[in-house]
Amino acid sequence: MLPVNFIIKIDKMKKFIIFALTFVSIHSFGQTTSDTLGIKETSLNYIEGFYNSDYQRMSKAIHSELAKRIIVKDSAGNIMLQNMGSSQLIYNTKRNKNVNILNPDKPFEAKVIIFDIYNNVATVKVTTNKFRFIDYLHLGKFGNEWKIVNVLWEFIQH
Repeated sequence: MLPVNFIIKIDKMKKFIIFALTFVSIHSFGQTTSDTLGIKETSLNYIEGFYNSDYQRMSKAIHSELAKRIIVKDSAGNIMLQNMGSSQLIYNTKRNKNVNILNPDKPFEAKVIIFDIYNNVATVKVTTNKFRFIDYLHLGKFGNEWKIVNVLWEFIQH
């Protein structure tokens, strides 16, 4: 026979697990299958649009007030934040020729990892087998459309 204090501890543990599961289910209400698909589609429009020099897909993916940033260091060791807006990114997309890409003989593959969705905001990581950089995206939901509002990116060290 189990001691009474052991049975009480098990009962408290069951209540805690039920509470935790209820808490998680209540706080995950912002995510729907439709949102997940919309976020993935927007992220792929961004990265595939750039790869294919398809400025229309890029334009569809990004908000007009996009802020794309990278931390850079000059030859003297000075560090700064370099910024790019939506018009510059669309311009760069039109001009992209995929020079110096990785795996030139392999088909393009993109990986979209959704880290978090809460109501009208999401955080995503995008990588490819072609580019020498990774992107961390912040998306916002405007009406029924997901748009990228922030990108923080970094070169991959090989």
